[in-house]
Amino acid sequence: MSTQKNRGRCLLLFLGLALLSWGLYECQYQYSYWRDYQTRPWAYSKDKNAKLLVGEWQGSYTDPDGIAKSISLEIFEPLSDKERRKQANRSSRRRTRGGLGSRKDKRLFEGVASVTSRLGQEDYVLSGSVGEDDFHQLKLQFGAADEAKRLQPNFALNLSESGQWAEDAMTLRMGFSYFKADGSSFSSSADPRFDHIATLTLKRK
Repeated sequence: MSTQKNRGRCLLLFLGLALLSWGLYECQYQYSYWRDYQTRPWAYSKDKNAKLLVGEWQGSYTDPDGIAKSISLEIFEPLSDKERRKQANRSSRRRTRGGLGSRKDKRLFEGVASVTSRLGQEDYVLSGSVGEDDFHQLKLQFGAADEAKRLQPNFALNLSESGQWAEDAMTLRMGFSYFKADGSSFSSSADPRFDHIATLTLKRK
């Protein structure tokens, strides 16, 4: 009889600890979202219909050679739900400032882009950040998705001088890097094309 009682107590203790662990995990998970609603309003919102920076955009521009190009761009969520759950589970065992990242990290994002023109297709990975005081100001940097498949000779997207977004529109002032047919980069101060800044106007897909 005593053995059965001990087993029952052990089972209740085990269930209690499991429930406590789940509760801590769920609290950490929900708190993570709550914090992001406050610190990343450009990426997360309780409103499912909110117009955020994350998502797909498309537009067009003219490069320094006067070639018309179309661009399709996607900005990813900084933290997917799967990653958030994994982080919450890890944080429930070893808590580190909520696992929320630094203030600067809260403004960073990544994405991909594809540019098409009569020259062919250019595939990019991109990284960027939103302004600290105004989340509608942003900066972007583009890099080749695969250096071996870089389109060349070509003026490739490089760094944005400035950028802003609101609702369904995004505007970027972009600089370029030129790559010769052999893959090497080239620039000339005597050639105005290398100082060309293009205005990219994008709309939400």
